Amino acid sequence: MSDQTQRRDANEISKSILQTTESLFSKYGVENVSMHQIAKAANVGQGTMYRRYANKGELCLELMSENFHCLQVKTLQSLAELKSKPVKERMLALLKLHLNFLEKHAQLFETIHSFITCTNNAKPFYEKAPYIFFHQTICSLLEEASEKKEARPINADFTAHTLIASMNPKIYNFLRQKSGYSAKEVIENFNKTLLEPLFIEKR
Repeated sequence: MSDQTQRRDANEISKSILQTTESLFSKYGVENVSMHQIAKAANVGQGTMYRRYANKGELCLELMSENFHCLQVKTLQSLAELKSKPVKERMLALLKLHLNFLEKHAQLFETIHSFITCTNNAKPFYEKAPYIFFHQTICSLLEEASEKKEARPINADFTAHTLIASMNPKIYNFLRQKSGYSAKEVIENFNKTLLEPLFIEKR
């Protein structure tokens, strides 16, 4: 078997494990799913499983990384397509992407985050690459809006942190499950309450 074929097979196995893991975690919860269950459902051997992931914590981290990477790619693609549009429109597109991502993954990632924090003593999320990426992206857009006089004078760094904090998965779950807001209503209210006041309305 060639090295290229081995790499392709290895990638397919890893993809199968991650897809199976997300499905099982979403259905049963992180704490209720074992490495053995994941390996069996993904149709891979125990040895193969543990050679890739020493424990469930490592598997959780990889799963988070895969999903956030996809979100980052979609974000960059969307912003590139809307490059000629006003910053407000690009910010709204970014907001919708992020909140749609939370709609799909909020419960899973909230549980995974709690699991990792308890078992791996992981560093805070705001020190991780996904947070840094979105903070820098929002900062850049806000600074551009200020330079173009599209936004009111603001502290871009502080505002970016505040906007990201308001999109916390736990808060999103609370709004959706406890407060009864639909996904569409969350986006509409977020835009009206937090985004629109930042920008200068054109007359």
